[in-house]
Formats: sequence, C-alpha cells, structure tokens
Amino acid sequence: MTSAEQGNSKIKAIIRACRLIMRMNQALPEARKSEAMYYQMLINYFTRLLNARENGDFVAAHTVFFPAELIYAMDMVPMHAETTTWMTALFTGECSDILAAGAELGLAYEICTPHRGLAGAFALGVLPRPDVMLWSNMVCDNTAKSGELIMEICNCPGFFIDHPFKDSEYERNYLVGEMEDMVHFLEEKSGRKMDWDKLSEIVARMDRQIELVREVNELRKAVPTPFHSQGFLELVSSDYLFPGQPEAIEYLETLKQELADAVKEGKGAVSNERFRLMTLFLPPMHLMAFLEKISQEYGAVSVVEPFFTYWGEGRLDPTKPLESVAKKSYMIPEMRMYGPMDERALNSIVDCAKQYKVDGAIYYADVGCRHTCATIKLFKDTLNNIDVPVLTLDCDVVDPTATSEEEMGDKLEQFFELLEDR
Repeated sequence: MTSAEQGNSKIKAIIRACRLIMRMNQALPEARKSEAMYYQMLINYFTRLLNARENGDFVAAHTVFFPAELIYAMDMVPMHAETTTWMTALFTGECSDILAAGAELGLAYEICTPHRGLAGAFALGVLPRPDVMLWSNMVCDNTAKSGELIMEICNCPGFFIDHPFKDSEYERNYLVGEMEDMVHFLEEKSGRKMDWDKLSEIVARMDRQIELVREVNELRKAVPTPFHSQGFLELVSSDYLFPGQPEAIEYLETLKQELADAVKEGKGAVSNERFRLMTLFLPPMHLMAFLEKISQEYGAVSVVEPFFTYWGEGRLDPTKPLESVAKKSYMIPEMRMYGPMDERALNSIVDCAKQYKVDGAIYYADVGCRHTCATIKLFKDTLNNIDVPVLTLDCDVVDPTATSEEEMGDKLEQFFELLEDR
C-alpha cells in the first residue's frame, strides 16, 4: 500500500460502507428517500476529502462546534475531526488500531476516544493530512487541547478560537473579532480570499436549516413518533458536516415531508410504540445496529435529544454574516453544556420531557467524557423530580471494549421492564 493509499484508508472505508448501506436500502420497500439522500451526502463529503490533494484543494481540519460555515465560504475542504473518528467506528466497527496508536502517543484511557483515536489515526497516517488545523474551547478541555497535538503530529499551522462562556454583546463582539482574525489567518495560509457574499448565502440557508430541524422536532412530538429510533444522528451530522449547504436543506425538507405524511397516516417509527425516550449524549457507535434492533423489539424510540437537536431560540441575519455565525454558536443545543452549569441545561431537559411525553431517559455516560459524566446525578435528580426514570449506561462512543452488547442489552431490558411496571 502506497503512503497516499494508507493516508486515505479510513476515508475509503467510510465511503464503501455508505455505498453498501445505500444498496441494501434500495431493496427495502419502506426505505426513506431522505435516508438515501443522507448517505449520498456522506459519500460526497468524504469523497471530496479523499480527492482533495489530487484536485489541489486546501483541507481545513476542525473540531466540533467550529464555525465550518467560514471554511465553506472560502471554498476549502472541511474535515470534521471528531465526526470522522466516530464515523470510522460506526461504519467499520473497528478502531482498535487508531486507539492503540493514540495510547502510544501517551494519551491516557480517560481521554475522550474521538480525540485519542483521531491523534492515533494521524500518527498512523490512515487519514489525509490537513493543511491547517482549526479548533476552539467548545465544549470541553479535550477539544481545547486536541488542536495543538494535531498540529504537532501533522506538522501544519493552526488557529485556536477562544469562545467566551457568557452570551452578551461584549462577548459576541469578542467572538466576531476572533473569527475575523481566523479569516485573515486562512487567507494568508491558503492564498484564498473570503467570499462574503457566499457567506451571506450560507447564513441564509443555515437559518432555514435550523428552522427545518425545529419543524422536524415538532413532528416528532406525535404519538406514535414518526422518526426512527436513532435518526437524530442524521440531524446531528447534518449540522456538523453540512452547515448552510444546499444538500442539507434538500435532505431536511424531504425528511420533514416524509414525517408529516407518516403523522397524517398515524404511522410510527416502530410497529408498536411503548416507550418514548429522551437520549442524553451519544450512544456507542459500534452498537448502533444492536440498539436499532432493541428499539424495534421493545417499541422504544428516542423522541428528543436536548443536547443535540433541541436548538435555542433566534434567527440568523444574512446581512450580518459574521455576527450571525457568532450568534449561531450560542444557539446550538450543546451550548447548554458549555461553561458553568446553569438553568439552560436543567430547564431544557425538563421542557423536553414534558413536551415530548417522555417515559424515561437514557444517559450514555461516555467514560472518556468528564464533562458530561459530571452531570449524571444532577440530571437524574432533575428528571426524577418530574417522575422520569433515568438509565445510566457506562460506555464509550468509539471504543468497543468499554461495554458489550450483552451487558447493554441486559440493562436496557431491565429498564424497559421498570417502565412497563409503572
């Protein structure tokens, strides 16, 4: 295997898996058109990354919650760092090599595996090297430090955006200044100029994209809920990978119409909906097929995810593109977990539980995420106060050795029995 082939091996594996899923779904009469569109979006995203060097493109790797709208507006190829890692786990089921390589770099077991695995993947040379690394302090210390390590491994320049905890005019102006500096940095390193008209168009579409997610969420309130049990991952990655992109709008409009038709027909995501669940944080990617099977077997469906799909209020103004990108960063669902814990997070989970008629909540406690695991008792107490039981599942979003299918199945079965007896 040549060095170029080695450097693209994980990307090629993701593309192959998406193509296989698309072919399999074509044989299913009940397959959603929007699902096919979603997998084609992933294929296009990673194919563009795969061919970036050959096409002379400029690759900008970035961490989660980074304003990728700016990367698209400068006609660069984005590479979402954490999502690339967990999609490797999702579509290949195998990340032991990159996790082991991350450990050899000195990254402890307690380090978030999407970051540990990402560092290992770059160290092994199984991901294409970026031209620049972009990162911020949202939403955790793993993210804040990851960029520095990737710069060192890939021997590339980088830029860190310091995102303020608080939301005020002063903090937003500071954030706009940080992004202005980053644009100048990217212009210098790439030789490309920011297309401000293009950024305004992206912001206009991003505003529509957020509204479509809100409309989809309204449809998910129906009983039975029309969206499949782990469908929220489509909504999450649509924002992570395709902010303000035309294909995201087309996908969401198609999905909304499909769900509206299902609601009108009284058709649910499972044949017999019994348990409406709130999902707190990401489930283990390597067990997604198993969790889908469990969902169908027990009639258990995730109807709301406060920290992934429940957007904050507000609209974006295309005439003020940079200010709107800053504003969006305060609207994203995960922002409620950024900085000191306050009523933003607690009120949102209570509000979601009531609006979506939740029977119980599943808390995926990623062993490598100190940020989220610190809130377990607080979130449990808050939901127990409104009579919503919470199941805590110790797991890892990428590492399959953290929990087994059998162990998770047993705990879910016991939880569903508890809900049945209420």
